[in-house]
Amino acid sequence: MVDPAVLRRFSAGAARYEAHAHAQRLSAADLLAYTVASMGPAPGGGLVRPMDVIEPAPNRGIADAGGEPAPNRGPARPTNILDPAPNRGRAFKILEPGCGTGLYTRMLLDAFRDASVFGVDVSQAMVRVAKRGIGDPRARFAVADAEEIATGSYDLVTSNAVFQWFLSLPRTLARMASLLPGGGLLTFSFFGPETYAELDAAMRASALRRGTGDGSRVAAAAFHSREEISAALSAAFPRWDVAERRYHQEFPTLADLLRSIRYTGTRGGGAGESWSPGKLARVEEAYREQEGRIRTTYQVFLCRGVIPEGGGR
Repeated sequence: MVDPAVLRRFSAGAARYEAHAHAQRLSAADLLAYTVASMGPAPGGGLVRPMDVIEPAPNRGIADAGGEPAPNRGPARPTNILDPAPNRGRAFKILEPGCGTGLYTRMLLDAFRDASVFGVDVSQAMVRVAKRGIGDPRARFAVADAEEIATGSYDLVTSNAVFQWFLSLPRTLARMASLLPGGGLLTFSFFGPETYAELDAAMRASALRRGTGDGSRVAAAAFHSREEISAALSAAFPRWDVAERRYHQEFPTLADLLRSIRYTGTRGGGAGESWSPGKLARVEEAYREQEGRIRTTYQVFLCRGVIPEGGGR
């Protein structure tokens, strides 16, 4: 079950979500490329390369994609990103947990012309926006908790910028694995704990300067690390991989950054955090002293799990 407070924020920002979802749009494009690169031979031969979407999302204005570190090569990782999961042909079925307003759904429909997409989101307001904006008969939507999906069989389960909000990542990954047949693929993007790191540092610096040291942190600081995601994936999937992207975005003022955070459902501070005019000015001053500008980082992990043909490990 998604945290009710997270649900309320996403629902409240549904109408304005996509106007502020800069990093989420970049991560969706990179996730699609990552997913396509993980697909295997198509029924006519060759690799599945819908719309030739293979490369990571390019620099898009003030938001840019950072480099990718070397892939995880720990003992729990028996594969690499070039080890494909096969496309299962014209009956290709996609499940999109946490479909939100349909930002990523539209990309999937455009890329996989012969696939159907079932989008599920716990926010009725988000699903309403998605239904209103997508009239494609290949897409259907439902209001449901993605963590509780227990039935159905899908060739691809893919989700953008949602899994970090689930209350139990290991349980969710195990459940997603149960929905995939042999040759099935799970891919998802996951915002990491270094997202909004600059804001987090400015908040702590401002508090220390005032001698309060109240311990306020951005919500993203509690997101899972790459190591924690890798451990959860390795427990649920015989083959898995984690890659990393970093995007950066600049804002005119701290208030503009907080507005973006608000409308994308995330939170600029800890539980109960309030932003008085005085606090806003103090944190912005600390922010500019440290960074010279209001520039923020989004840390995103691109993750996949593969169920091999036959379903065995």
